[in-house]
Amino acid sequence: MKNSNKKGFTLVELVVVIAIIGVLAAILVPSMMGYVKKSRLKTANGNAKTAYNTAAGALADLETSGVQVSSLDTSVECNSGTTSVPDIDSVDSSTAVTYVKAVVQNALGANGKDGGVAYLKGDTTADGIWGAQWIRKSGDSIVGQYPEAPTTVEKAEDMTFGTLSLTPPASNGNS
Repeated sequence: MKNSNKKGFTLVELVVVIAIIGVLAAILVPSMMGYVKKSRLKTANGNAKTAYNTAAGALADLETSGVQVSSLDTSVECNSGTTSVPDIDSVDSSTAVTYVKAVVQNALGANGKDGGVAYLKGDTTADGIWGAQWIRKSGDSIVGQYPEAPTTVEKAEDMTFGTLSLTPPASNGNS
């Protein structure tokens, strides 16, 4: 009898290991896709909030300089980097929305090609209701919104970008 000192794995052992890895991958890949979508939703909601807060700041600046913007219904492409913002002292009611758009574009455009598209709509007066939506690119299925952000990926995918509808706050009964 020959005494064999060969060491290594047999073909059967290698096939079993590959099969185990395949089963684990089949289980993990779908759950990882869920994590990716949840991450995209958080990013979309965060960027919608950034657009909202930036626009609110620009509107407050305009109001302190004597220009009142009573409503917004505009889309802002933020993928092209930054743009020049007009001097606030030169802004009047006809250029106020352009000013707000430029400020929002600069805030989100710092992200470069992932700046996305923001949509601002609503009554911006003291008693009004307005909000912002954000998508990464045209046709994206996940829409972020602020306020009333979608809490699940399914809700975000059911939303249509550019059709912002917000619920008025409930009256507390005090007059």
